[in-house]
Amino acid sequence: MTIVTSSRKPAPEVRKLAKEIAFALDFPFVQRGKAGIHDIGGEDPRVIFLSGSKRQGPVFDLMVNDSLVFSMLISNVKESERTGPFTKGFLTREKELFDYLSPHVPITYDENADGPIVFCGTQKRQYALQVMV
Repeated sequence: MTIVTSSRKPAPEVRKLAKEIAFALDFPFVQRGKAGIHDIGGEDPRVIFLSGSKRQGPVFDLMVNDSLVFSMLISNVKESERTGPFTKGFLTREKELFDYLSPHVPITYDENADGPIVFCGTQKRQYALQVMV
C-alpha cells in the first residue's frame, strides 16, 4: 500500500492538496510530525510526498524503496465543483504521465481529460493540475 504525506510544516494549501490526492487515490494520508520521510514508510515501499515551493508551486515526489522514481512540479491547481460521476484515481490526457505513473498509482488515460491530471476530491470537488515533469 502507498501512503501520502507532506512536508513537516506545509502551507495550508499544500496540506489540503495532499489530503485530496490521498482521498482520490484511496491511499492513507499520514502526518509526519518530526519523523523523517524514510521513517514513515515502514513496511510500505511507496511514498507520495508533497512539498511546497515558495515561488513555483507544490512538488509531487513519488518514492519507491527510499528512491525517487518520479517528480513533477504542480504549477497550477484549478478547483471546481464536480458535475459528473465520482471516480477514484487520476485521469490524464498525457500519455507520458500515464506511462510514468501507472505502475505506482491508479490512473486512467483519456485524451479528452480537462487537464494533464484531473481527479475527484472530497465534497463534490474536482481538481485539474497543470504539471511540469
